[in-house]
Amino acid sequence: MNRPRLLVAATFGLWLGVIGAADAGEIEAEPAAEAPPPAAEAPLVEPTATVWAQAGSRSWTGCSKIASEAAKQLFTGDEATNNLRDNHHWAIQARECPGVPDVLAMAARSELLRRLELPEGVDETTDLSALELASVESRARANAWIDGATTELRRRRDKRNLGLEYWRGRAHLSLNEIEQAKLSLGRAIDDGTTEGWKIRRLLALAALYAGDLEAGLVLANRAMIDAPHHDRLVSAYVLALVLDRAGDSAGAERRMKHTLDMDGDGSQMRALEASVPIHERLYLRAYAKTVRRETSGALRLWDAYLARSEPEDPERRLAERHRIALQPLPTNLGGPAHADEGRDASGR
Repeated sequence: MNRPRLLVAATFGLWLGVIGAADAGEIEAEPAAEAPPPAAEAPLVEPTATVWAQAGSRSWTGCSKIASEAAKQLFTGDEATNNLRDNHHWAIQARECPGVPDVLAMAARSELLRRLELPEGVDETTDLSALELASVESRARANAWIDGATTELRRRRDKRNLGLEYWRGRAHLSLNEIEQAKLSLGRAIDDGTTEGWKIRRLLALAALYAGDLEAGLVLANRAMIDAPHHDRLVSAYVLALVLDRAGDSAGAERRMKHTLDMDGDGSQMRALEASVPIHERLYLRAYAKTVRRETSGALRLWDAYLARSEPEDPERRLAERHRIALQPLPTNLGGPAHADEGRDASGR
């Protein structure tokens, strides 16, 4: 008997039986895997703010356009004062683009050139507290913008200076912070960003207010020589003030009279006033009216200056001499003696 053939037949029969049982449903099929439950609907996600908006800024495109505009205006030579309000154009741009150095520098420049006027008819009874407060607040805003621009330049590793130390020096000088002004203006000289004659005429005033007449004369003369013809009047005013304090009364008067004649609308004198303390503004205006022999206005301004606490004894004595020079000379034509004439008009 052939065993291999029997074994194959038996295996084949067994396989047919299994197939038949499966067809008959006798073998249980493997259960199908359960379908996963339907996924929950994903919640809507609010759009996130751009990095510029999160930094309190406009879009990059908007701020870059404003930065280009600021860069074009920042180094214009004109430093005439303006009539801007405290919430002026560049103040708004600085809030909307707080990370752009050019915009912040332009905001500080515009703020420091604002015309904060003395009241009309000022005399020793005039309350200047509102002007003093406005000046302090204005300089605080300007210094904050200067600090912000300096920080941003450092963060960007931007080597530009943008004249920031020059404007910081002006802010300090206008608040009578003489030592801080000298330090900032000295750094401005080292920066080389701002014209040297602009810096030196402010340094001349700082030296003058600190009592260093020799340094004031050197700096004022240098600023006068170096200044271009179109921007020499402010330097001329500074030189006249230094000559006056140094005791050259005739030279100071000639210089002041010529400068006043050249400065027809007084815009250059107002530009100088924007960078000096309030009591020195009073001195400048009083001296200008004295040179022009506008006696009534000059006397009121000298009285307002002498009523201030800032002037020291040498400045007070000089102001008093200017004031006395405005009073009418004594005569022997009769009538009561003037209060400053002594015991009588004959001098006995």
